[in-house]
Amino acid sequence: MASRLLRRVSTLVRGASSSQRCISSNSISQDVPVLSWNEWDPLEEIVVGRAEGQRIPFLHPDLKAKTGPDAWKWLQENGGKPHDPEAVKKASAQIEELCNVLRGEGVKVQRPEPMRWDEMGTFNTPYFEDGGLMNACPRDGLMVVGDEIIEAPMAWRSRVFEYYAYKKMFAEYFKRGAKWTAAPRPAMGDDLFVKDFPFEDLEARAAMVAKGDFVLTEAEPCFDAADALRFGRDIIICLSHGTNRSGVEWLRRHVAHHGINVHSLVFKGLQNCHADATFIPLKPGVLVTCPMRPCLLVNDIPTDGWEWFSKRGWEVHEVPEPVVLKNTHYVSKWVHMNVLSIDEERVVMQKGEEPLKNFFIKLGMKPIEVDIQHANQLGGAFHCWTLDIKRRGTLQNYFS
Repeated sequence: MASRLLRRVSTLVRGASSSQRCISSNSISQDVPVLSWNEWDPLEEIVVGRAEGQRIPFLHPDLKAKTGPDAWKWLQENGGKPHDPEAVKKASAQIEELCNVLRGEGVKVQRPEPMRWDEMGTFNTPYFEDGGLMNACPRDGLMVVGDEIIEAPMAWRSRVFEYYAYKKMFAEYFKRGAKWTAAPRPAMGDDLFVKDFPFEDLEARAAMVAKGDFVLTEAEPCFDAADALRFGRDIIICLSHGTNRSGVEWLRRHVAHHGINVHSLVFKGLQNCHADATFIPLKPGVLVTCPMRPCLLVNDIPTDGWEWFSKRGWEVHEVPEPVVLKNTHYVSKWVHMNVLSIDEERVVMQKGEEPLKNFFIKLGMKPIEVDIQHANQLGGAFHCWTLDIKRRGTLQNYFS
């Protein structure tokens, strides 16, 4: 089915008029410093986050909705403290090894500025007090669409200044010709969060999720870049505790000039946050999904699982249960499916997850195993810890 999809894409491009073809095959030069349209084109340059400098976040409504009761007590007791130094040291070593592996695969690696949030005090805005969190996961707050870097309007109070670690890097990309946009920063006052949100009433929360309603109001546009996955002329973004409908609309208007469609979806869960441990495309026509989190709504329309994709020619495969990774205070064990495609064959994954490795091989992929278990405990996996800056490819339509 994936091969038939690629043939249809090729036919669409060949059949376009000369003016359409200029857009469809990407009128932006491959020589630009920033260029990426999807999650699988051959990877040339990437940003990899840093483990050092992290500290434990404070338990504000933005984080409480994304975590379970078992984590609330720990966060209340430890918010603002540094992570265990030994754990950070081990995580940092694993991420350095990831960088080495990527370089060995021919990928240029960039790193953010090493900001020491764990050594800083709290900060005040007109609406709240908090402290910095991390620079581990650039994918959470940053995305690349074509030749443009977009700083997402995240609704995490602890991460309001996280972008500073990337400013010098992005300024250099800008000087070399990249576009650089910062979406309007949300004020994150109390009006952004649902008053009397049913944190402990699981039945009420499930009923809200079924309608696509979460902890955020529509007071101002918000979205996490990690809630969005790029499929060429289509971006799929999840409504979640970090992304509201206003945020989806901001992104939709912003990328419309490319001829890119933005679709929202809602998946089953109570702590919904980020797409890439729920579904992720490995290559054109092949989507892998978490069996515990079926799709409920697409563009606010009820759907039966992931049929929206299968009806458009995509193969949909459920990943096997993780065997190495475990749930942590704020990271799900299903983050084992949070992988990074270097191209349509090579995929970077957690070392030791043998069922997942065999699963990828059956799908025609070549797994590259790297151990980042300690980094997982600080937040996320390969897709989270990276931001692809440049992939060698063109803007295409992957949905029939």
